[in-house]
Amino acid sequence: MIGLVRGPRPDSGETDPALLADVVQPGQEVLPGYEVVGLLAHGRRMDTYDVYSHERDCRCVVKVLRPDRRHEQRVVEATLREGHVLTTLAHPHLVRAYEAYDDPPAVVLEVLPGATLAALVEDEPLALPDAAGLALQLCSVLGYLHRHDWLHLDLKPANVVVDHGRVTLIDLSLVGRPGAGRRGAGTRGYLAPEQARGAGLGTATDVWGLGVTLFDALTGELPFGDEATWDSRPRIPVLHRRAPRPPRLPDVVPADVAGLLLACLAPDPAERPRLVDVRAGLAPYAHD
Repeated sequence: MIGLVRGPRPDSGETDPALLADVVQPGQEVLPGYEVVGLLAHGRRMDTYDVYSHERDCRCVVKVLRPDRRHEQRVVEATLREGHVLTTLAHPHLVRAYEAYDDPPAVVLEVLPGATLAALVEDEPLALPDAAGLALQLCSVLGYLHRHDWLHLDLKPANVVVDHGRVTLIDLSLVGRPGAGRRGAGTRGYLAPEQARGAGLGTATDVWGLGVTLFDALTGELPFGDEATWDSRPRIPVLHRRAPRPPRLPDVVPADVAGLLLACLAPDPAERPRLVDVRAGLAPYAHD
């Protein structure tokens, strides 16, 4: 079973036991008709549960906003937005949501087989045909979101589930519209320069995330390191906290593919390729 949010497991030693006081215990209902089997993750905003659905007679995953965060309007709105998007849009490579709740803010999701791309890359980087096939599927689902005027804004290997070559994009907790956004919202090492600024978000922002994800998949490393990439302090131009090392892909990666991925990492969003260009450039290298 795949836990669909990031965050430490309750037995990881990373979570203060006092913060788990409001966690719903096994055998109790976290939502009407959803009986908790176990806690999958206790994140900064969400608690994620493995549950049994009495109505569907099957296991599901429930992401519910933590009780101590329900007074924060911005966080509540983000949770409701994720539920709205996942219950109104459907795509073969997007995680399915069965229901969304306003009180408490929560979303009921399908259980996914397989493993996250992060777990796979931790063992060893992907070969180019595998990475290219993954990229084509991500281009498909990202393009679908973009055509509905939504941006994922948190594309990374931990948010990509892979099962026998089939890709599913998960965790839309940062999903938003093009335009302005909260400065610095994103994942360290993966967020685009415009996310650090909180302005100019667009489809190219997800292209950046795709480029970093593919770079990570092919090398097991992040192109600019695993620390916070950009300095987003007010009134200071967005710069690297440290001088970035030039990204380098393995020599076995063809020059045209390397050039395409590095173009995805252009600091200026206008210089990044479109998803259709990424698809065209990688399609010849993917498995049939």
